[in-house]
Amino acid sequence: MRSRSIAWVCAWFVSATAWAQPPSEVAEGASDTEADTEVAVEVGSTDEHPTAEEATAGGSDGADVLGRPSGPDGLDERRGEDDDLDDFNDIDRTASSAPAEAEGPANVEAPDPALGTTTFDRWESPWGPGRSAAGERFRSAATPPPPGSLHWTWGRVHVAIGAQYFARAELRDNASFNRNVEDLDFRVDHRARLSLRVSAYDRVGVVLEFQDVRFWGSEATVGGLPSTRLHQGYVDLKVASWLDLRVGRQELGYGEDRLLGVLDWAQAARAFNGLFARVTAANWLTIDAFGMLLHPKIMGPEGDYSGAYLSGLYGRARADFGGVDLYLLGHFDDSGRREANDRRATLGARVFLDVAGLNLMGEGAYQVGRRTLYSLARDESVSAGAFAARARYTFRALWGSPYVAVEGLGATGDGDPTDGVHRTFDQLFPTAHVHLGYIDYVAWQNVVAARGTLGWRPFGAHVWVDVHRFHLWDRRGVWFDASGARFLGANPANEHSDMGTEVDVSVTIPLFAHVSIAGALAIFVPGRAAAPTFGPATLTPSTWAFIYLRSQI
Repeated sequence: MRSRSIAWVCAWFVSATAWAQPPSEVAEGASDTEADTEVAVEVGSTDEHPTAEEATAGGSDGADVLGRPSGPDGLDERRGEDDDLDDFNDIDRTASSAPAEAEGPANVEAPDPALGTTTFDRWESPWGPGRSAAGERFRSAATPPPPGSLHWTWGRVHVAIGAQYFARAELRDNASFNRNVEDLDFRVDHRARLSLRVSAYDRVGVVLEFQDVRFWGSEATVGGLPSTRLHQGYVDLKVASWLDLRVGRQELGYGEDRLLGVLDWAQAARAFNGLFARVTAANWLTIDAFGMLLHPKIMGPEGDYSGAYLSGLYGRARADFGGVDLYLLGHFDDSGRREANDRRATLGARVFLDVAGLNLMGEGAYQVGRRTLYSLARDESVSAGAFAARARYTFRALWGSPYVAVEGLGATGDGDPTDGVHRTFDQLFPTAHVHLGYIDYVAWQNVVAARGTLGWRPFGAHVWVDVHRFHLWDRRGVWFDASGARFLGANPANEHSDMGTEVDVSVTIPLFAHVSIAGALAIFVPGRAAAPTFGPATLTPSTWAFIYLRSQI
């Protein structure tokens, strides 16, 4: 039965993607140098998981019997979770060479009259078109949007409308790693959005973005009420040429979305409520400051809790050949939804260099703070760290710009919960799906991982293969999934750190200027670290596949 399921997955994936050939106009609208290189992430560290109706910055407490997060994306990312990892630095290179006000945010395509641009703040994910103007891709809504058929002007007032529809079918098998358990799961979900942007007098802008996210067939009846809500709603103020303010519900995404990401892979995505400010100190230097309310203060029969908050300073310096990021993030969580009152600061840096086809990237972060365990009323200090490093070379002179990349990363874990020091790194609010395997069984917490990638972009399409190798940093500690939830609990007697190997095969094909299809197949072969829980005699690979239609106007 298991072999038939795996064969069915492979056949389904191949048949869904092999027929599609990109039309002739794709070369202009989604070429190697534009659509495919202008990629941002979409794809969190406690036990909260957003459901289809609750996937916000704070998350919720849902998991199925296998320990997988509930929600519209199977193993959703906890705090509200996208990539072709190798394309992230192309974003930064795009942002490095011109003033923020003159060129706009990284990852936003310039209007192309030949394509009849009909949107604003458009960007390309690894799986097709989307829209974002936050964090790394910030663009003030006070700035008039690019011209297009869905853009109207009355004097110095501009109105633009954007719409998107994403539909995805997913198949997951053997998440239990046990060949004797039948747990084949198939689901189809979608996201439909309508965005309205109003810019007035180059000083003020308003964005309202509504979305409907649901599993197909999830309504009690065919006349069931829609699960529709506001995804983003904010006001932008251009206080001065060098100062922008944003107030309201908004996305945040920085660097490679390792710690703060928009989670566009998840249909519900992620947004925060709060204040954001950008200082453009020079054409090559920006400094962001933000404060977000994740969960309000609670005083009542269920307990007295101070709430949950996220704050940060993020500086970005850019040059034609690379850039440097420095950041300080503060996360305070006394919401009562986690096992501890967690107060920690994250200090980190990210650097990248891009010269003659060679791209190098390195990032490191260190966390300090205090935790108070609710159940034991015991304090422990926080001392944790994480790193990531990657080298990629693109053969730009060859047809299809093939590339090869290698990456290594790690994040500390804690195998001794009684020594008064908490050493597990908290990945905060990432798009972890992008970095640690599409099957979502691993987080940037208590892990050491290596990754190799081969990619190719023929005819405007993108084909890539990732091979991941995972080990526990501390074999006695918790194995966390991509959402930051416990995939396997701590085991002081565990003698093995080998988590497993994952192979991902992905294809994205642009059909038209604003429509793409994508598919992927992932196979996870569990290692000996899973044997004490699942049993070595029954340990078998897990498979996952999807096909995705993305459209954006």
